[in-house]
Amino acid sequence: MKFDDFLFTYLGEMGKYQKIQFLLVCLPTIVVSMHALSWTFASVDTPYRCRLPSDLPEKEPYYTDLLNFTKCTNEADGNVPISEYGKPGITCHYDRCQLPNNSTCAKHIFDHSKVEYTAVQRWEITCDRSWIKATIQAAYYVGQMAGSMTFGVLGDRIGRKKVFFLAILIQITCAYLIAFAPYWWLYAIARAGTGFSHPGIFVIAVVIGMELVGPQYRKLASVITGLFFALGQVFLGIEAIFITNYQILHIVIASPALLFLSYWWLVPESARWLVSQKRFKEADEVLQKAAKVNGAVLPENWWEQLDDSTTTTTSENGAARKLTGADLFKTPELRKRTLVVFFLWPVISMVYYGMAMKANVLGGDIYVNFIFAASVEIPALFIVYLLIDRIGRRYILAGGLFIAGACLLINWIMGDNVQLWMAITQMALTKGSITGVYAAVYTYSPELFPTVIRNTAMGFCSTIARVGAIAASYISMWIAEQFGKVFMIIPFGIMAVSAAILTLVFLPETMGKPLPESIEEIEEGSSYRSSHEMQPLSKSTEETA
Repeated sequence: MKFDDFLFTYLGEMGKYQKIQFLLVCLPTIVVSMHALSWTFASVDTPYRCRLPSDLPEKEPYYTDLLNFTKCTNEADGNVPISEYGKPGITCHYDRCQLPNNSTCAKHIFDHSKVEYTAVQRWEITCDRSWIKATIQAAYYVGQMAGSMTFGVLGDRIGRKKVFFLAILIQITCAYLIAFAPYWWLYAIARAGTGFSHPGIFVIAVVIGMELVGPQYRKLASVITGLFFALGQVFLGIEAIFITNYQILHIVIASPALLFLSYWWLVPESARWLVSQKRFKEADEVLQKAAKVNGAVLPENWWEQLDDSTTTTTSENGAARKLTGADLFKTPELRKRTLVVFFLWPVISMVYYGMAMKANVLGGDIYVNFIFAASVEIPALFIVYLLIDRIGRRYILAGGLFIAGACLLINWIMGDNVQLWMAITQMALTKGSITGVYAAVYTYSPELFPTVIRNTAMGFCSTIARVGAIAASYISMWIAEQFGKVFMIIPFGIMAVSAAILTLVFLPETMGKPLPESIEEIEEGSSYRSSHEMQPLSKSTEETA
């Protein structure tokens, strides 16, 4: 008997115990989500001007008669005539980096009418130092990249529970260091630390959840985990509206994670992992508790009923470990799939995180847009869940990328004076579409690669995706702010549409098809499968003859 058959025969596919444990491991992903994008509000763009020699050292007002406005904007971040100054909802801006005599300034006065205190103000991340803002966010994704490579290996070696708890400890430590870091570079290192913990919590939560529930609930498990991640963004946006001191905001984000220290006693080790390690007595303790909660009874020495394949590594897996990343490029069809997928992942990651980090790039208030765009992710995830096995992976991926890219390019064509409702609608469609694409690509990509090299391919996909997130940090938090949103909207829009076209032209549909096992099957397609299925009959015929 396979472990899956045994587990769900006695405990059920989604019993009370599974529901409780799945909820517990999903809760920390809310905090992970908030940490991932907290820099959006810790460094929120607020108006500032050069500090004049006549300005007092502290509490000097932002508006002054000694400087001329360069532009005024409304609540939708659209340009309005300077004559509108003084009207409700109108913010006017000065030259940020130069004094009237054309000399540059090193110190600035910030507008505190909406935001009390930001990291930008504390470390003067302004003008020629604005690259620091993007670098701090990029540090998070560098840490996340390192965490993906580290925790994936550790999870298989020392167990899911230990990795999960270790990541929570790292997150808490770095989160409080972020709040009190006296220097920006120390803040960036602590951000990298929270990024490092991200895969150890989020990915392990998905793994634990998938290993708890039955096959028919596994797809739903990944959707629910994504839902909690979206909820974290909603909570972050709401907190940022009321807490405009970046240090207090970080403390508020970090503190709930202290409750997760109790998980050492509440969340057991994965029974599936324990069985794979032949630690049957420990697995029995975990499953006996689960059976008690679910009102079930397990047979004595149940592990003796398991197939040997449940606890040993097959030769097929051994073959997979012998292949390297270079094998992804050695044959024509696999090379084509690899190149397209390696383009898709960073583009999807770049657009998703870029739109999250600069939610007002299409116009509108950053707080309202951020919350609304995060809320849209929830129905988007369920739409993908309902459609991915009905219309196919390829059309969901290409359609979502095309909608996201089209919304961005249409916004650029419409110019700066986009109405607020239109800007929010375009943002919602873009974020919802790219969220659906992100969810679909996790299902689609593994199906494009053969078993013998699937894990290697997905490891490369995850790493390359972080490159897209790092690029998004610099584009959205530096280039777009310094040179205008057009330098974010056009590249994002063109690359999203290009990715949609490449998906339709070069990638096959995988819905309802068996997973490819070998590179030969990928290269020869259906002809290989047919001949492979006919092979025993041919041999039989030859022997008869």
